[in-house]
Amino acid sequence: MYDGNELISSTLVEREAESENILRPQTLEGYIGQDKVKENLKIYIEAAKSRKESLDHVLLYGPPGLGKTFLSACIARVVSEDGFSVVYDTAGHIFAQFEASKFRRDDVDEPNESVERCMACDLLILDDLGTEMTTAFVQSALYQLLNSRLLAGRSTIISTNLDPDQIGRRYSAQIMSRLEGEFELLPFIGQDIRRQKREQQR
Repeated sequence: MYDGNELISSTLVEREAESENILRPQTLEGYIGQDKVKENLKIYIEAAKSRKESLDHVLLYGPPGLGKTFLSACIARVVSEDGFSVVYDTAGHIFAQFEASKFRRDDVDEPNESVERCMACDLLILDDLGTEMTTAFVQSALYQLLNSRLLAGRSTIISTNLDPDQIGRRYSAQIMSRLEGEFELLPFIGQDIRRQKREQQR
């Protein structure tokens, strides 16, 4: 049974974050680049602490290689160190858990722990939205996940390589309405970190 107060992440997300370790530090304060995004996130975190309320919902978007995954890992670390429960995973893995829960045997009465964690955690970080195969089931699961967490007042951070227009076309008007109406939209700009790393190694 899920009882909160923990940081849960998949090994896939951890490997992605570690792959940028050369250029990216382990803390939000030391994060280099994306100054406007970082300052906004620091404001959101401090405001949530002072209000003793949930962190604002945030959509981090921009081209690949700009550090969205690593910055998400920094946020997860900061929030979990303050005693809040955090689930940090890729969109593809989360939707696979939802699908496994929906289609498992009818005689299994126990709730799916992975799905329960995603619904009940204080902060859910949904990484790399748009890399999964987008099916009608995924669209439905995403809407259910976002809407349930919004109604419950639980924070969600989404990172994606898609811009808002692409999200609207790929998913649904209802989902885009939730994002535009309830989320802070923070664009990432700049040079690909992986390309910088390759150039440093030459």
